[in-house]
Amino acid sequence: MKKDSDDRKRSHLRLVVNNPDKRKPDPSASEDDFITLEDLVVQREGLTPLFYQDMERLRGKAYQALEKFLAVREWPYGLDPHHGQPVVIPALAVCPNALAFGMVPQDELLVFIAEDAGGKGLCLSLEMIMPFYSDDESVMEEALLYSPVLQYGSLFIEENHQDGLLDLIYRLGFPLYPPFPSARVVERIFSIVAREVDDALEGLAEYPAL
Repeated sequence: MKKDSDDRKRSHLRLVVNNPDKRKPDPSASEDDFITLEDLVVQREGLTPLFYQDMERLRGKAYQALEKFLAVREWPYGLDPHHGQPVVIPALAVCPNALAFGMVPQDELLVFIAEDAGGKGLCLSLEMIMPFYSDDESVMEEALLYSPVLQYGSLFIEENHQDGLLDLIYRLGFPLYPPFPSARVVERIFSIVAREVDDALEGLAEYPAL
C-alpha cells in the first residue's frame, strides 16, 4: 500500500477524517474526481436537473421523497450526479455521537436509491467511511473480523481511490415497499444507522494496538 506521509506509518488503528486536508488525493487522480460535501451543498440547485436527467420515474420519485424528508429535517445535503447519483449528507447530522470518535463536518453519509438485487423493486442503500485506519492491511482485516455483528448493516473493507489505503465502510441496504419511502420509513432507517454506527465505533475504539 502507498504511504503518503510519516503519519501513516503506524501499524495500529488510528482515527482519520475524510477530508482533503487529512487525506491527500492521489497525485495521479483527476482533480475533478473529488467534490467536497460543502461544494455539493452549495451547488445543489444547479446540479438538480443533471441529477434527475434520464432517471427512471419511480426512482426519481423515491429520491424526491428523500429530499422532502431532508428539507423538513433541515439537514444540509448535496446531490452528486457524477459518482453513482448519491444524496450526500453530513455524517454528523445522522450520527451526532460520532463526533466523540473524531468525525468532522466534512465526513459524508452517502444515500443511494437503485434497483434491488432481485430486480423487482427499489432498495435504499446508505454507506459511510468509519473513522479508523491502519496502513497495515492485516490490522484492518483483523479489526473487521472482530468488529461487532450488526443487526441490519455490515462493515466491509474497500480501497480508497484517493489515497490507496484501505477503509472500513459501514453499509446498510433496505428494500423499499412501497417504492416511495414515507417520512416514518426514512426516519426509522436513519435511526438504525445512527445506532449501528455508534456500536461499530465503540467496538473499533476498543480494538487493541499491535
